[in-house]
Amino acid sequence: MELGKIIYYSFMGEYPPPRTYYFAASKGLGLKLKKLLTKPKKLKAKLIENWDGYCRTKITDTKEIPLEGDSYLDKFDFSIFKMIPVAQMIRDHANTVFYARRFGTASFPERPPVLAPPTEVQPGESRYVKQLFEAYSERLAVQLSEFSHLAKYPEMEEHFNRSREVFYHAESLRNFPRDSVDPGAFDAIREEIYHGCVDIYDMDYKDGLTRIRTTVGHAGMLSPKCNALCIRVQTQDKQGLCHHLANEGKFIWVKKNA
Repeated sequence: MELGKIIYYSFMGEYPPPRTYYFAASKGLGLKLKKLLTKPKKLKAKLIENWDGYCRTKITDTKEIPLEGDSYLDKFDFSIFKMIPVAQMIRDHANTVFYARRFGTASFPERPPVLAPPTEVQPGESRYVKQLFEAYSERLAVQLSEFSHLAKYPEMEEHFNRSREVFYHAESLRNFPRDSVDPGAFDAIREEIYHGCVDIYDMDYKDGLTRIRTTVGHAGMLSPKCNALCIRVQTQDKQGLCHHLANEGKFIWVKKNA
């Protein structure tokens, strides 16, 4: 029936005949079909022989398609029909970013060392950094808004530096390795961390800094399993993803209306 549809709808002008049409099956093709696909003339003869039984009433539900006349069929190039062995399908699939997700094995290279954050806070960090300063200001009852303000408060300065380090650690995961992983893998891990932490985040805390430390600490204990990229996730990534979520506004550390 599949051959009949290609012949009929290309004859009707619905689409041009394909240059090549491959048959594939998860368990491989039957021996008879394999042989026919290597002998175009016999394949055409077999189609004509079985047209009434397999094609006449099954190509479309709206009408019968009798095999009347053979000029189009005679000219049709049956050599376009070919087969793909299962082994070849797997080899071809292995060259795509979807192979690791489907088969649960990943040949990702080891992650290179993560570079230190830029000395200056970058525009892409502004939202979570602002939230960190809000949390420090709340704890200390002093208005803080830039890194130089932390010089008098070593504990906050160290926390700020660690937060930026893990933020960029997670950022390195986002970029690793783009050519070997299913698009969206990083986002899926971030979502899993979000759902694993959101109830902890939503609890009542004495201040925003306690909320940060408790949420980030909990994230570090999670074990995301949503896709193959998870095999390269490190504790710093999971903690850093909390700051990514804060950077996106999904986590607000200081509850101003609480």
